[in-house]
Amino acid sequence: MTTIPLTLSDFDYDVPSELIAQSPTDVRDESRLLVRGADGTIGHRIFNELPSCLPEKTLLILNDTSVLQSRLHGFLPTGARVEIFLLEQVSGLTWRAMAKPLRKLRPGTEILFAAEKRASTHGGDRYVKAVVRSVEVVAEGEVPSIEVEFTCKGQSDSFDFFSWLDQVGETPLPPYIHRDHLHLHDPKDRARYETVFAKVKGSVAAPTAGLHFTKNVLENLRKSGVSTASVTLHVGGGTFLPVRQEDVSQHAIHTEFFIVPLETISAITTAKKTGLNICCVGTTSFRAIESLWRLASERGVPPEELADQWHETTLFIYPHSAQERFHPMVADAILTNFHQPKSTLFMLIAALIGLENAKSLYALAIRNKYRLFSYGDSTLLFLNA
Repeated sequence: MTTIPLTLSDFDYDVPSELIAQSPTDVRDESRLLVRGADGTIGHRIFNELPSCLPEKTLLILNDTSVLQSRLHGFLPTGARVEIFLLEQVSGLTWRAMAKPLRKLRPGTEILFAAEKRASTHGGDRYVKAVVRSVEVVAEGEVPSIEVEFTCKGQSDSFDFFSWLDQVGETPLPPYIHRDHLHLHDPKDRARYETVFAKVKGSVAAPTAGLHFTKNVLENLRKSGVSTASVTLHVGGGTFLPVRQEDVSQHAIHTEFFIVPLETISAITTAKKTGLNICCVGTTSFRAIESLWRLASERGVPPEELADQWHETTLFIYPHSAQERFHPMVADAILTNFHQPKSTLFMLIAALIGLENAKSLYALAIRNKYRLFSYGDSTLLFLNA
């Protein structure tokens, strides 16, 4: 039987705008959970029931990345406004960033920021300055960016950049979440667009599958025999870039950085040897683990040799045909939110459970008024062996 290659249009589906969640549920763990068994059976649950949805002694893999308050508003010396969106730390106080309007920036351009909230950018003795070091048009799959170096004028002690960023930066909400001018700095976003287990600063977007967890859910998981282990994958700025090529194979996915601790690798190895289920919380955890095991296989070394080191990944998982399934090297299940049509994340889900199954699952969720995307509800998908 001849298989027909899939194109970008095959990963499209209709999204009712009223189902795009504009805010989180009042209580984190009271979001809904759509459970799909490996045999295709469907269950409708509440997230705080997760412990009863997982097999005994499941190992959960969590991404402990923490979201940067990465959107900054500054001024040029001319008074023109500039928006900076931090992408990644290059070294020290030098960062790669997106900027609007990019055309106004050249090497040597100075951008001025308030030293603290409500402080004037112009006037006074203290302000933060970013000097543009370079303007780059980067490879396909990445975003046009600048490199800027930050300094703080008028501060005698060392400049605590991350404390300053936490105070003056804005939460980097996705573009489909809308805020009017009265709610741009909603403290609820700062608290809720972050997981309760976040530790390592560096992401420009939250690993949204983890947003539903509470300390109570984690404790109940522990009591039910489910264990947890962590990875760190920093979500990169390329996550906001759409797939434009109709031939999906031509899409150059962005680079992201991850690290897997030795204790996590040991927990996974033990789980695999004893036949326990491994569930990745989110596509980020899934890509980190899958990337590490693939890298170890390519180098002919045990995964333990790659532990506790930063690696980069451009892993792009998608089905080449409607019949094709991707079989992970590690994961038996994935807990993840609902993803945008034509996105690389929806393509990953289609690869794991099959394109038609993925579309049917999303259609079912929409009929049942599940809330979609970053602040929306979640799915627990058990994968075929």
